[in-house]
Amino acid sequence: MITRPPWGGLALPNLDLPHDVVILGLPFDAGACWRAGSAEAPRRLREISVTSPAVSEEGVAVDPGRLRVRDAGDIAPEIDATGDAARQAYFSRVEQAVVQVFKTGALTGRDAFLLSIGGDHSVNIPLVRGFGRQFPEGFGLVLLDAHPDLFDTYDGSPLTSPCPMRRALDSSRLKPEHLLILGTRSYNQVELDFMKEKGIRFVPAREIDRLGVESIVALARQTMEGVGNVYVSLDIDVADPACAPGTGAPVAGGLSSRQLIELTRGLAQQLPVRAMDIVEIAPPLDPSGITLFLALQIVFETFAVLAEKRHPAK
Repeated sequence: MITRPPWGGLALPNLDLPHDVVILGLPFDAGACWRAGSAEAPRRLREISVTSPAVSEEGVAVDPGRLRVRDAGDIAPEIDATGDAARQAYFSRVEQAVVQVFKTGALTGRDAFLLSIGGDHSVNIPLVRGFGRQFPEGFGLVLLDAHPDLFDTYDGSPLTSPCPMRRALDSSRLKPEHLLILGTRSYNQVELDFMKEKGIRFVPAREIDRLGVESIVALARQTMEGVGNVYVSLDIDVADPACAPGTGAPVAGGLSSRQLIELTRGLAQQLPVRAMDIVEIAPPLDPSGITLFLALQIVFETFAVLAEKRHPAK
């Protein structure tokens, strides 16, 4: 068996500054609203990331010289992470880590792309808070998810996995018109009412299938016109359970793996994406491992896009 560093051989040990990509693991599922298991995703995804080189499906090999990747390891929660006080303490640590990533990038003159691996979707709350602190002028957010995640509270808490988009809008730095939700097919009435009230655009998975991925990427470009910095949050349950069974709240009728890869790659190519998270992968719920390998392919395709955008091949 070939031995290589994690993330397709790109995360070289003891890599000096500057970095093009920083990977952060968030093994946290105390905010899950139903089935847990996503705390295992960072470790498991890191483990399988050594099984193949970082090569896009079009045969573009990502060389460490073109994309400098640092694996910053995991931010582990305390043993007892239940309850809002414990969640908030953990979230504060995550938020500070995000701020430090962008601060370090600014000091070196090369802005790093932050790739975060959850964890349940509640980890998006501190990730977006830390991201938003860098951009007082505002930012955009694209959510790929079967659910809008716009509950104000769920099970009595504002810090659980159905709430991250509502928390993202708590700050005036994200305007409702710059939140685009793609791939939905499961809603609560309070979420539908809130989206209508605020004018939040959402595109159900059925419409993506009908219109095609290129049209949806064009819509994203239109929605984010004039926005200089975009965050993408990818809940793996946006994919159909046939492609991604290892997730806490699967919903039938989702995107195919082909559609999801094309959509993610198109967003990375066409928008000024500065950070992305991949959440809700629950390895214990998928003995086959296909959910993890779908996520890994998305990571490799994103790497290929970033390498070409930052350091075009001559």
